[in-house]
Amino acid sequence: MANDYSRERLQGSVLSMLTFTNDDYSIDLESQRKHVRWLIDQGMVEGECVHLIAGGAGETYMLEESEFQALADLIIEEGKGVAPTMVMVSELSARAAARKCKYAADAGIDFVLLSPPHYSQPSEEDIFLHHKYVNDRVDIGIMTYNSFWVMPGGYSYSRGLFEKLAELNNVVGVKWTGSSTEDYLGFQQMFGDRFAMSENRQFFGMGSRFGMTSRIDVMGNAAPRLSLYQTKLAREGKYDQIDDLYRQLSFDPLYKRGREPRSEKMVADGPHARMLLRLMGLETGPSFPGQHEPSRANMDFLRESLEISGVLEWVDWDQSILS
Repeated sequence: MANDYSRERLQGSVLSMLTFTNDDYSIDLESQRKHVRWLIDQGMVEGECVHLIAGGAGETYMLEESEFQALADLIIEEGKGVAPTMVMVSELSARAAARKCKYAADAGIDFVLLSPPHYSQPSEEDIFLHHKYVNDRVDIGIMTYNSFWVMPGGYSYSRGLFEKLAELNNVVGVKWTGSSTEDYLGFQQMFGDRFAMSENRQFFGMGSRFGMTSRIDVMGNAAPRLSLYQTKLAREGKYDQIDDLYRQLSFDPLYKRGREPRSEKMVADGPHARMLLRLMGLETGPSFPGQHEPSRANMDFLRESLEISGVLEWVDWDQSILS
């Protein structure tokens, strides 16, 4: 195999890095590179994290192909041999997805986060065939993305689809958010020996208790110390302490702290992720065109939640690093 994409390497924080941009919406590779180097210096390395670039927080849907390639090249130049590398590919066309995945594999990327096609609601066979086309043509580890909230009608992976995906040898992981707690934990019980299930719906320490060894992470871009601490607790089986940390840090209105959040439709994750990191002191530039910024009400809610939760005490980023 051209890449070492054993599922055992999917450990700790799957760190979804933001894409740095200039005022003219071009990508800012110099700042991107400095940020990656800083993360590595903070300890975000093999066994602690996976470097995910061009992911949802990195505005994968908005990247031009040359920008996708530049980011893939950059993470290899800075992170190859330091931590597992991953890029996200989200295409309606299986052929386009395979071309991007091949570029990533040829560059030396270890894993691809492969989103199912979504325009109208796909059938299970559509999702399977999309993954099979890439699996059969590209030598790269695949983490599939159960993005049920962006699917028309809210489709979520079924047991039958998991069983079919298990036939594909390159599919080694799942970015997993079940549509119910029963699915979230139940499918880990059924398929955790076959796939590395990465928490995309952290709920107390339940994922770790049931054997999930990685989690999707955005805040680690500015607060890697928090990411490393969460990984340490999970590795040591200190699930009660993970529960306590979740109670402290969670922004869920269940805890009735701060302002009530407002539901807000957005075409992609980038603007919200940029706002979150901006409030944590990490400025990454403007969102790509065609996306509205989060509302002032959402920004105020998130700012107050960050302050109440104590997250800001974990932030080590200093914007002067980019100077």
